[in-house]
Amino acid sequence: MSGILSNAISGLQASQNALRTAGHNISNANTDGYSRQQVEYGTRPEQRIGQAGFIGSGVTTTSIERIVDQFVTGQLRLDTAAYNQLQTYDVNIGKIDRLFADVNTGLASGLQNFFASIQNAADDPSSTPARQLFLDEAESLSVRFNNLHDRLAGIETAINSELDTVTQQITTIAESVAQMNRKISELSGGANGEPNDLLDKRDEALRQLSELVSVQVVPVTGGEVNVFIGSGQPLVVGSTVSSFDVDRFGQIRLANSVQQANVTEQITGGKLGGLLSFRDDVLHPSMNELGRVAIVLADEFNRLQQQGLDLDGDYGQDIFGDINQPSLARGRIEHGDNPPPSNRVLSLTFDDVSQLTTSDYSLKIPAGSNNYVVTRLEDDTVVTQGILPGSMPSEITFDGLVLTFEAGTFQGGDTFTIKPTANAARDIEALLTRPEDLALASPVRTGSDIGNSGTGEISAGEVLQVFDAVGDRLPIFSNPGELSPPLVIRFTSSTTYEVLDNSDPANPVPLDPPMQHLEFIPGMENSVFSEDSGATLVNGDGARTGLPAGALASALLVNDPAAANGYPVEQYTFTTVDPETGASSSQALVTAPNGSAAQTAAMISAVPGVSANAFTTATLTDFNVDSFTAPLQLTVNGQAIIPYNGSGIASSVPEPANGTIEFYDFIAEQINSNDALAAQGITAVSGANANTGRAEIRLVADTGVNLDIRLEGASAADSLAVNDSTGNPSVILSGAGVGNQSAVTVGGRIDITMADGVSLATGPTDSQILGDSSATNFAQSAYLGFQVKLQGQPEAGDTFTIDFNTDATNDNRNALRFADLETFGTVEGETLSFSEAYGRLVEAVGTKSSLSRINTSAGQDLLQQSQTLRDSISGVNLDEEAANLIKFEQVYNANARVISVARDIFDTLLNSV
Repeated sequence: MSGILSNAISGLQASQNALRTAGHNISNANTDGYSRQQVEYGTRPEQRIGQAGFIGSGVTTTSIERIVDQFVTGQLRLDTAAYNQLQTYDVNIGKIDRLFADVNTGLASGLQNFFASIQNAADDPSSTPARQLFLDEAESLSVRFNNLHDRLAGIETAINSELDTVTQQITTIAESVAQMNRKISELSGGANGEPNDLLDKRDEALRQLSELVSVQVVPVTGGEVNVFIGSGQPLVVGSTVSSFDVDRFGQIRLANSVQQANVTEQITGGKLGGLLSFRDDVLHPSMNELGRVAIVLADEFNRLQQQGLDLDGDYGQDIFGDINQPSLARGRIEHGDNPPPSNRVLSLTFDDVSQLTTSDYSLKIPAGSNNYVVTRLEDDTVVTQGILPGSMPSEITFDGLVLTFEAGTFQGGDTFTIKPTANAARDIEALLTRPEDLALASPVRTGSDIGNSGTGEISAGEVLQVFDAVGDRLPIFSNPGELSPPLVIRFTSSTTYEVLDNSDPANPVPLDPPMQHLEFIPGMENSVFSEDSGATLVNGDGARTGLPAGALASALLVNDPAAANGYPVEQYTFTTVDPETGASSSQALVTAPNGSAAQTAAMISAVPGVSANAFTTATLTDFNVDSFTAPLQLTVNGQAIIPYNGSGIASSVPEPANGTIEFYDFIAEQINSNDALAAQGITAVSGANANTGRAEIRLVADTGVNLDIRLEGASAADSLAVNDSTGNPSVILSGAGVGNQSAVTVGGRIDITMADGVSLATGPTDSQILGDSSATNFAQSAYLGFQVKLQGQPEAGDTFTIDFNTDATNDNRNALRFADLETFGTVEGETLSFSEAYGRLVEAVGTKSSLSRINTSAGQDLLQQSQTLRDSISGVNLDEEAANLIKFEQVYNANARVISVARDIFDTLLNSV
């Protein structure tokens, strides 16, 4: 009897547990994170009943289990983190996409209107309304930059605020997980079973945590789990929780009792990952790109404005605020949490805005070090490094920027963030208010002499720069209202010219340094001046050049080889410093003994960044003839100049009586018509000396070959004076009878132009060919700050003037340069215009936004699939639970019936006694 009753009671208890579990499942069908539970049964220990063997003793409830697939649960957390990151990113990037693309808020229409107003002013530069429209649109454009920055800054503030909120939520959920860890550890294990509902709550908390940040969950003994984020930073370890914090720079820091770490770069997934990804990959680059456009635009327009003339005839003042003003320069440096004293002063200015990137930079001084390292954060590239300056201020340059250590105590462990363009769109400001102050005219005006015989033409002139590297006006623009000095270009032949100081138009004089015997190539556009602002010019004026003091004529037989020019062997060492890396390289040349200027110049011109211009000059004058008969002859570089008819001088040759110009004209014509001399670049010009009035012939070898000049005459009374046209004493050639020649060799000069970063040292220091290389004026600037171009076919004696542009009311040349900026490459290494740079930003954001929508939709689908899979395993199916209720009820009723039968049997037994 007791066995039947015991079995039935155990069945009733098991059925009750099953019914309670089914009811619990049904009650929590809509509870987030609830996992369906089921009862597990086991038979009680059997009992021996004698020889018949064993008989069962009923059922027991072994456990109540959650139906959970840990892999599916983990996948759900991953998909939850991924979707929430994508969705958060998508919501925020959509704001910027709409902001940039909208015609009313974006920059595109503002740029179009601005450049349209410039073109309008260029069409009528004297129109005050057109000028005013230009200024109004400049103001409107700067305001649009300001508004765009304010909107982006507002989004950044909201993002950082939301980061703070999300990190607080993460900390709160992490604390609840730690508390549940503690309770689960207390309740789990041994005969106590598992606290299923508490495990569900912890799993749901972990799922909620994955909505905020991607987590890695690692089970440990005792039923606890450890939770890690990023690349393994502990968030929850047992019942210990690390604290999240957002510092003043928007960086995420995770701290526990052992350490504190910046985990911003390691954070992925969830809302936190989405916010950081949007802020660091979209928002900050967009602010930087917008700022870069603002900086380049302000700098380019200010540069052109300063190079032009306004309606008052003055050089222009800035249209926009100075991008390098000290308050802005210092505001581009973000100081880290550096130890005292707080006296460090850094500033950042712009040297070459075309080289600007959109990246921020870090400046770090490693702990225990006296070195600094500057890293471009965009690609994690070290752009410069070195030893901290021993004295301040001290500058370092990189990527078109100049970082200045101004003052303070810099020490190991210091960190700084450099933000060149982040706030530039906020800082741009239009300054001009008077339309008359717009500098639409060019300060340079060119002209051609009305008496020019050739067809040569000169361009109107283009200003390249009016300020030097330290901000001072270049010498030629130093005096208001004039060029200092005005210039004249004078052609010395149809293929050579010189540039002279035209302060006194009646008597132009050489420049300092001289620009002489420059080559003109007919049929081409010839640039006159250097466009390299760092170029220098060495004018060869050593003591040995030309005909030095003490030079004498040589006595030679007819057809003897030419005499040596006496030029010594010298060494020229060219050193080139790379402006980007600071690396230097040197190349040494050794000249040949008695080498011509042409030979030496060819060697020099082979050096990269160096060009040499060689030329030789000589003047023939005071031609005295005792008897105008044979063997009278003048020879230039082996070519007989005086023609003979049979054994006598041709009748066409005028006699050089009393220094008449006719003879000199004839000799010059003979030289110029000689093909062999023309092949050597030798030309001649006859005329009266400007100072003495005496007739003379000026010889020029624009190739730099030696000039071998000889005189053969019957008597010593036949004579000719030769000088090198540089002021050295003349050498007198005298007749020495038939078959004998009096000769002199004139050596050439060499002018050397060196690009920026190239310098020259000579050995010996006091070069006999080039001059004293240790002198401060040995290499002088070859940069004037403007350019003119020559073309056509000028003739010898043709002149062209370059002067200040007075009364420039209707001149629009500078306005046209303003207008050209609409399409010219000015950004990113001069490859993008303003509109193209902004358009690329809009395109990049739009593309990312479109891709974000696609990814978000895909992420949502994956999350739904994971949730569906989880629900199919762990979710409550009400139909299934209803069926279970019927089944468990039937089992319960059956066990109750067994008890009823047992009672009837017991009653029968009692009644039978």
